[in-house]
Amino acid sequence: MPLHLVLPYSDWAERDDIAAFASSVSLPATALLLGRGSRQPAQPESLETWLANRCGLADLPVAPLTMALDLPGEEPGFWMRADPVHLRVDRDRLLLVDPRHFSLTQAEADGLCAGLNALYRDDGFRFVAATPSRWYLRLPADPGLHWSPIDAALGHDVREHLPKGDGALKWHGLLNEIQMCLYNNPVNDARVAAGQPAIQSVWLWGGGQYPLADKPVAPAQPVLSDLPLVAALTQHGGGQARPAPAAFDAIQGDAVSGDAVVVLDALRDGNLYGDAHAWLSAWLALEADWFAPALAALKAGRLDELAVSMPEAGFGVKVTQRALWALWRKPVLPWEVC
Repeated sequence: MPLHLVLPYSDWAERDDIAAFASSVSLPATALLLGRGSRQPAQPESLETWLANRCGLADLPVAPLTMALDLPGEEPGFWMRADPVHLRVDRDRLLLVDPRHFSLTQAEADGLCAGLNALYRDDGFRFVAATPSRWYLRLPADPGLHWSPIDAALGHDVREHLPKGDGALKWHGLLNEIQMCLYNNPVNDARVAAGQPAIQSVWLWGGGQYPLADKPVAPAQPVLSDLPLVAALTQHGGGQARPAPAAFDAIQGDAVSGDAVVVLDALRDGNLYGDAHAWLSAWLALEADWFAPALAALKAGRLDELAVSMPEAGFGVKVTQRALWALWRKPVLPWEVC
């Protein structure tokens, strides 16, 4: 059984700093597998670009893709993701907090969207909360602006990632209106009274025409991931999409025939929020749950080949049982790949 592990968010911007911070972190199986395998051609790219390239798409219009999963019966048109966010002041910066870090019910999401729809009904805008954490906005037309993906904005000053292009200032004003509307919504009053963070804004990104004109090409193998975008791409391309198992051993005992692609997002929060401790803890969990058992399976012949892709680091490697005997190849820690 071949296996392909895809590890987004695996590159830490300040490698020297993380190497010093991680001096006591032990990842023997991970380092051995990354060092002994044969290097594959790769270049640093975001997860979205990596997925688009491998699915035959020129770009990745996230909103239409995930809408096919969340709202398959919605009307055609230009749609954007409009995900709910909390804003946090950090010294002289204004930071986003995404829905993974606060609870929100469907009823609350619907109530907040109802307030926005009442404000913008005459403008032809329509907000839809497909899930508590994934909201959408239908616009009368493509505004032709550049929008930063939410992952690019997390951990950075929001002002650096506002829409750019002709007409961007109008949208900056609209975002201020949206924030005022949400501030005055009774849903937020109740949340604040209950000690929960207010939903102070939405993050607009991932726009495109729905339905998609170009169909993605899904991998022939089953794709296992908890990332909605990965599941949407796979299903839209006619492939098999399933949730990611908790550990390698669940793959071995699963009914997945042949090889599989597993996209794991364990490193996401630590990386995007700049939390080195959380990021390194996630690597320790990957070592225990995936790399150490995969190494044992390779040695025992239960695993034919392990491929590891780290998109943002521009690193890819394939490891076979034979490659484990390449003793001249030194172990390589994740923050040492180049």
